[in-house]
Amino acid sequence: MPINKNAYFRYRLIDHLLRINDFVKTKDIIEKLYDRHDISVGETTINKDIRDMQTDLHAPIDYCHRNKAYYYPENVEDIFPAIDLQPEEISALTFYAKTLQQYREFDVFKDFTNAIDKIVDAVKIKTSQSGIDNIILIQPENFPKFQGSELIPEIITGFDTKKKFTFDYQKHTSEIAKNHVVTPIMLKEFDHLWYLIAKRDGKDYITTFALDRISNFSISNDNCEDVSAFNADEYFNHSFGIAVLPEGKVEDVILEFEDWRGRYLLSSPIHKSQELLEEKNGKILLKIKVIPYHELYSKILSYGSHVRVLAPETLASEIKDVLQETIKKY
Repeated sequence: MPINKNAYFRYRLIDHLLRINDFVKTKDIIEKLYDRHDISVGETTINKDIRDMQTDLHAPIDYCHRNKAYYYPENVEDIFPAIDLQPEEISALTFYAKTLQQYREFDVFKDFTNAIDKIVDAVKIKTSQSGIDNIILIQPENFPKFQGSELIPEIITGFDTKKKFTFDYQKHTSEIAKNHVVTPIMLKEFDHLWYLIAKRDGKDYITTFALDRISNFSISNDNCEDVSAFNADEYFNHSFGIAVLPEGKVEDVILEFEDWRGRYLLSSPIHKSQELLEEKNGKILLKIKVIPYHELYSKILSYGSHVRVLAPETLASEIKDVLQETIKKY
């Protein structure tokens, strides 16, 4: 008999709880289902699940009237096919899931980490491995949930409809929100914020919309335009950050760093085009090929006195002007 998705999750969890506990009460199963899978069911459903597992999966589940709980006899064989993963593969999945915890406020990522948990549960893991669940081995940087994050699941679902999106958008520089109808292309993250890349109706160019400035979002009844020619790698190839200036000029930006700062950037490049030009006299020269824009200015300024722009001259002049204006404020 085919097993629907929720029933499969319930069967897996019941089997897991019976294997790690001497006795399992129905209410314990209900609580665990809600905590782990956000599935809400009653006692009638769980009791039926256990009967179905006994019949369809030949699970040797017994009931103890004294404890009023279900239990497995000793040495029960697996009732589900084991997933044959190597220890390093289990570690990789666990690392991925824990890394994604910083996005736990987003429903779509919550579902993903839960999916990994289910895979790990289905794998035969040694007792010595399962005993470290409460030890924090990985601590990714966490960031507060930003306005607009609630749109992510709806936008992802909207991509599958092949329909245009409509929403109001208010720029930081404007006090008025403007309505837009767009063909969605992709979601992109930058600096821990999310953006919708889309083609506006009646425009030939691509526009970037910050999710925190979108309101009144809905999916229209109009079919999307054909944007299959869009190539994300090419589009963002020379951008620094999220902003793309189609009319901008690609420049060879040469930056001179103090040795200690430059060495850090050799192992953690500031852009995929980064090249090492020279190391001498306590200085490291790096080159990147980008279209200079606000995000690049901010990045350079973040290094303070540890960097100097050697080229192009126009960028060096821009940075100098910003620094001089900054000094005037003190």
